[in-house]
Amino acid sequence: MYRFYCPDADFTKSPLVITDPHEIHHIKDVLRLKKGSQIQIFNSLSQQAAVVIEQVDEARLRVRVAAVEGAPQAGGRIILACAPPKKGKFEFVIEKCTELGVDEIIPLKTARTQVLFQEDKWGPKLRRFTAVAVNAAKQSQRVRVPHICPMTTLADVLKNLPSGGLHVFPSLHQHPRHISEVLLKAGTSKPVTIFIGPEGDFTPDELGLALKHGCVPVSLGNTVLKVETAAIACVALVKFLCRS
Repeated sequence: MYRFYCPDADFTKSPLVITDPHEIHHIKDVLRLKKGSQIQIFNSLSQQAAVVIEQVDEARLRVRVAAVEGAPQAGGRIILACAPPKKGKFEFVIEKCTELGVDEIIPLKTARTQVLFQEDKWGPKLRRFTAVAVNAAKQSQRVRVPHICPMTTLADVLKNLPSGGLHVFPSLHQHPRHISEVLLKAGTSKPVTIFIGPEGDFTPDELGLALKHGCVPVSLGNTVLKVETAAIACVALVKFLCRS
C-alpha cells in the first residue's frame, strides 16, 4: 500500500483534508490514484492510518479514515551525532540511518570537521535533509521520522546528553573494547548516543572531554572506516544488538 507523510494529520477527524502540494502531486499525477483508492498516512506523532480517497482536486485531497494504528511502544532512542562527510554524503547517512531506525541526527562540529552548515543557510539544508528522511521512512515502513538538529559543537552535545543513557565514542585511539561488547550490555530501554568523528578522527582533547562527560570509548575493529560507513555500521549494531 502506498504511504504518505502528513505531519499535522489528526486521525480523530474524518473526513481528513490534505493540502500538501507535493503529496497531492504524487497521488494525483504520478500514481494516478482515484476516488476509492486506499492509502496509508503517517504523522509526526508516530501514528498511522489506513484511509480511503473520497475526492481529489488540484489543491486538496479528502480522505476517509478507515483504521488507525497507535504509536509504537516507546523504547530507548538512538541518537547519531555525526561530523558530516565531504561530497554531500551526509544525505546518504540520513537516508540509511533512517531506514535502520535512528531517532535523532545531529550534524557534529569538531576541531577537524571540514563540512560546515552555516546558520544563515540552514533552512534550505534542513528542508532537503527532512525530505530525504521522510522518503526513507516511507520506503522502510517507519512511522517515525527522525528529528534533524542544527549543526552543534561537540561540547554542546556532550552538555545535553540524555540522562541514564549509553554514549559510545568510537575513535582510532586504540580502545581495547569493541563496540559490540558494550552494546550487548545496554538493554532495550536505554537511550544510546553514537558519536562519529570527521576524517582525521577526534583530537586527543576531544576524546578527553567526552570521557569527562561519561562517554564510553570503543573500537570499530582493525580497519579504518569512512565517516558514512562508520555511522551506518554503528546504528545497525545498536539496532540489532540492543533493539531487536
